[in-house]
Amino acid sequence: MQKEILIEKTENVDILPIFAGHEKCVPSYTYGPHTREYYIIHFCLKGSGVLHDKFGKHLVRAGELFIIRPDEITTYQADASTPWEYSWIAFHGNVANVFQSNASVYPSPENVGLEIKDLVDSKETAPAIFTSIIYRLIYHLFTEKSPKQSFVEKVKQYVIFNYMNDITVESISHFFGFERSYLYRIFKKETSISVKDFITKVRMNQAKKLLDKGYSVRNTAYGVGYKDQFNFSKAFKKYCKTTPKQQKSAGKHLSNASK
Repeated sequence: MQKEILIEKTENVDILPIFAGHEKCVPSYTYGPHTREYYIIHFCLKGSGVLHDKFGKHLVRAGELFIIRPDEITTYQADASTPWEYSWIAFHGNVANVFQSNASVYPSPENVGLEIKDLVDSKETAPAIFTSIIYRLIYHLFTEKSPKQSFVEKVKQYVIFNYMNDITVESISHFFGFERSYLYRIFKKETSISVKDFITKVRMNQAKKLLDKGYSVRNTAYGVGYKDQFNFSKAFKKYCKTTPKQQKSAGKHLSNASK
């Protein structure tokens, strides 16, 4: 059963808590796709579920939180076997934008989700209490001691979930709001390869899987983000030291041998 409270209005323009809630979800309960005009953070207290957002698909377990941002299309679903129970808090304000450039899923500060649940159960609506919770979250997620996801890891995740699309180093730079030269420098420093090479690596590894499963060279090329089959074959041979047709043939023989 869902419980929710409206939080009293406050003159604080830095953090403006709006409402908070708590719910025990039924198996496979789904919410979305939906957008909001504010930030909302869910704290998974028990069970698990899946969040779908602009970064892709995320498994969320008990002890973790997930962040939803304004104007972001999201869908989330409770697990069919162990549906999640979560509490949440919605807010906006000047300081709230600090959540805009972050990852989607984090370990939750201990007992914060339960604290919000208790406040909802007691029908507490004083804004100062909820504002303090949000500031504690900011400290937990954005200090150097926090387990936050690095920028490079976010770029890698973005590529992994979007390799089948027409992504380029330029489009990735634009998405994250950085100059291409800056993106190249920090990515190469941490991974020892360029963003362009990482895109190729992800695409070629996926292409090998598709060819091994019997997909045609043409469909594989389109499936990993290449509009031109010739360019795909050229890139595949350079990276894998074999042609797509040879890879497909080897995969077919391997499949027949295992029968």
